[in-house]
Amino acid sequence: MTINRRSFLQLTGAAVALPALQRSAFANTPDVVSLERYQTDYRNQGGRSTCYAFATCAAIEAAYKRKYGLNLHLSEQYAFHVNKVFELYPTYLTDRSILHENNSSYWGFQGGVGLVSKLAVCALPEASAAPYLLGAKMKALKDATPACGELEGKTATQEQLDAFEFLEAHVPLAARYAARYRVAGFFELPGKPSPGEIESILAGGREVIAAVWGGKHVVLVIGYDRVKQIWLVKNSYNEGKPVLWPYDKANIVHASYVKDVMPPGEPQKDAWWIGRWHMDHDGHQGELVIRRTIDFRQPHGPTKLGNYYAGGKRFDVNGATIDGGQGLRFWVADTQDRVKPGERRGLEFIAYAFSSDPHNAAGLMTAGGVPFGVRLSREDIAAKPLRHFSAEAWRGTWEVNLDGTRESLSLASVSPVSGSYRTAHGETVGARGYLNAARPHLLELQIAGAGGERRLHLAFHGQESDVFSGIVAWKGRNLGVSGTRIS
Repeated sequence: MTINRRSFLQLTGAAVALPALQRSAFANTPDVVSLERYQTDYRNQGGRSTCYAFATCAAIEAAYKRKYGLNLHLSEQYAFHVNKVFELYPTYLTDRSILHENNSSYWGFQGGVGLVSKLAVCALPEASAAPYLLGAKMKALKDATPACGELEGKTATQEQLDAFEFLEAHVPLAARYAARYRVAGFFELPGKPSPGEIESILAGGREVIAAVWGGKHVVLVIGYDRVKQIWLVKNSYNEGKPVLWPYDKANIVHASYVKDVMPPGEPQKDAWWIGRWHMDHDGHQGELVIRRTIDFRQPHGPTKLGNYYAGGKRFDVNGATIDGGQGLRFWVADTQDRVKPGERRGLEFIAYAFSSDPHNAAGLMTAGGVPFGVRLSREDIAAKPLRHFSAEAWRGTWEVNLDGTRESLSLASVSPVSGSYRTAHGETVGARGYLNAARPHLLELQIAGAGGERRLHLAFHGQESDVFSGIVAWKGRNLGVSGTRIS
């Protein structure tokens, strides 16, 4: 896998390059260095070929322990999943012989010391949210899910890979909502590093993620003894303690290290979008599958996010997250053929995941220059067909879900628009606005209150009864909003 190191470093705000390691500096490093005091527990990868996920998580954990005093156990299961599913094959558009667009967590290997670059973009949750599964459990999950098929090489379809990757028992949705630990800066050593280069990094207080045994295994090097020519290694073979490997036995061929980590804080909202969504746009229903929110090779701009399925047909979906990851702007292609990743083709959608209810999202889509409502949910969406729509359909009382907060709207008249709005804090204020005369399914509302003015851009779902969706501008942010009729 080729990583565009410069693009990643620019994206994460890290330095583009470090000063060249001068061999004269090696003489100034101690003969013996150990970073064992910063290490978290020693763990076991079992029979799965997941060594690079364990080594990289261990490096990130050590960085958090050193800087913030946190004793973390980050999810190796999730890190491996990121490496496999979030990556889009560069040959997606040209190689039709492969029926899928990314790797599978069911397969081993397919990664190395470069995983650290991906975890500078994609945050990790703790292991309690996505526990590590041994090989027998992974196989049991596959065998218990007929839609997975056998997951064999080129013949595995994208739908079979998705059936496995998005199993709740594999990576729970809760883990996606809790991904908050991320690399702030990293460096990949060019070429085959010398022992002196590795020693210099360790002496500088950072562990080294190293591909050893000629590249067949990845470990975390946490110290050295130059006189004895011994590396101190944190391995993932259930040793329960550091192991000692001679320099020549280790045969390090690739290496990277974590320079810094992000402060622990709010979850990374981009991860909220990954997985399966039920989607309803103006009464038209289908399934949206989001596999990634970024192209690791070209991290700026839209990419192929996944696919949309409706009526037995599959359409490519391109787009990117917006507004700090809480929003998603995407296009559902107007053809069933493969579309160039990132191309803005087809119907355009803008949706926002609800802050306190990320199982749901809402927003607007545009068809022929006309806005319509869209709502998304991790659960089934029930729709009741609408026989006839008129502006009077807006009258009544509505339960409003504004960014996950339950409020209510009562409209007594639509000509002119007048009514009241009750906030989650029990404040009742006036609602004023106007209908679009040419397209009465569109309603603009202004709600003034102690919490600041809300400006709601709403679209009645013209193909189904008693539902609206839209976007609200509030406190300098755009948020999703949806409503269902109470009376």
